[in-house]
Amino acid sequence: MTTAETVCKILTQEGDYRPLEKPIKIGSQEFEFTYGLVAGERANDLVIVIELTGASDSVQITRSVLAFTRALDVLGSRRSVTAVLTSGQANTDLVNSISRVCRVLPVGSPSGPLAEELVRDWLAVLLPLKSPPPVEHLADWKTSLEKRFEDTNYMHSVGRIIQLAEEGRESVEAALAVEISTLADEALEDGAA
Repeated sequence: MTTAETVCKILTQEGDYRPLEKPIKIGSQEFEFTYGLVAGERANDLVIVIELTGASDSVQITRSVLAFTRALDVLGSRRSVTAVLTSGQANTDLVNSISRVCRVLPVGSPSGPLAEELVRDWLAVLLPLKSPPPVEHLADWKTSLEKRFEDTNYMHSVGRIIQLAEEGRESVEAALAVEISTLADEALEDGAA
């Protein structure tokens, strides 16, 4: 899967974006980008994905993006435009010239096992925020923590820290400082012996 395809997949599956037909038509003009996506009901974003290759002409890409955003302006569109540059390395002149008319996300071409996660990080500004877990899950944190450490050598220390946590942050910090100092002193004594 190419980086451009990964961008499209993440935005459609996680961001509720809808792909636009190619070529993208604005009034009577047609624009050819690798992908065009429009946000769902909750957002007003329009994303164009541009796959850079060795044969990509920065001047032509700049002209296309400038003409595209100008056509949107002429029609009175209120959509914000984001250009996602994938695959090749975007040169500084290209990024600077199109960043005057739209947001630019130069994703590049991440590889390896974390490639999709890196792309998702770049696209985070276009994705909805994830809600924190419901309060009910956090309410019984004591039991959850005790269960996690019940079969370890740390249960006594964990129980003590839980009791101190009820007294406040300062109590926990002071206890941890004493614990760390004691362990460091023991390690230094063992090293000197």
